[in-house]
Amino acid sequence: MIIRPIKKPQYENWLLKKHYAKRLCSVSYAFGLYINNMIEGVITFGMPPSSTLAESICGKKNAKYVLELNRLTISENLPKNTLSKFVSQSIKLLDKPKIIVSFADKNVGHSGYIYQATNFIYTGQSSNNYQYIDENGMEFHFRNLGHYQDNNKLNVSLVKKRLNEENINKIEIANYLRKYKGNNTAKQIDKLYNYKDTAAHWFRTDKGFSFPNVDDWIKLKNILNFDNTYDDIMTAYKLVPDVSEIIKKLNLTKQNIDGKHRYIFFSANKNDKKKFLNDFKLDKKPYPKDKNRRYDNNTYIGGQMLLI
Repeated sequence: MIIRPIKKPQYENWLLKKHYAKRLCSVSYAFGLYINNMIEGVITFGMPPSSTLAESICGKKNAKYVLELNRLTISENLPKNTLSKFVSQSIKLLDKPKIIVSFADKNVGHSGYIYQATNFIYTGQSSNNYQYIDENGMEFHFRNLGHYQDNNKLNVSLVKKRLNEENINKIEIANYLRKYKGNNTAKQIDKLYNYKDTAAHWFRTDKGFSFPNVDDWIKLKNILNFDNTYDDIMTAYKLVPDVSEIIKKLNLTKQNIDGKHRYIFFSANKNDKKKFLNDFKLDKKPYPKDKNRRYDNNTYIGGQMLLI
């Protein structure tokens, strides 16, 4: 059993044809599992899908160390414990320190037993509760919407997008709006906008908070008569292709799903691991013990020999 770094020509078919997701992902590191000089498995690590995910683990200052274990697949009928050895030894080949995050998709019957066997920390399920499905019934990853926005090849209309919204303190804004809310109810504000169950989210300090868009903020200022404290950051925007139009043109369907099981592993020396644990923002929880459901992993990938 030999584990070696591999490039896209070696891992591409494994991700597209053998892994259940059937699509490529962000890959910063890729390793091949070779047995008797033939590739029998692939594991890849890449940038997390969002800065929010990276910062949610050990804070903003440690986000640069976060790496997602985003694909793992091996051939059938390999010796016992091959998968756990593959994972643990591949992680050892990464630059250190690293904070590894990986997800086991509950929606396809995965509980993450391989991560449990390799001493990952279980932190519960992700908050993602929906996904988009294309016309063929396949998952359309939300990151692809960003690609369509970048080039606007579908020629959709442009809408205002607030600059650096991900860096604005949500609780601070919610408390500021609460201060000026007075006797106005969310229902009354919704009526002024011709909205339904929207305004209430602008005043929440939990995960249910959402920002008023740029135009809503300007109108809300006239309603609540608040000062100019946050006007600069709340009204700065750029024009971007409208995501809702992109979704409509691609005939995507929104589907409710369960959150994925989230696992964390610290690949670091004792001092760095101690620092990560001190900054750890997630709760450690007992491992889930649901029954795994296997997916069809029998697609044959032409043998690729290890050239020594």
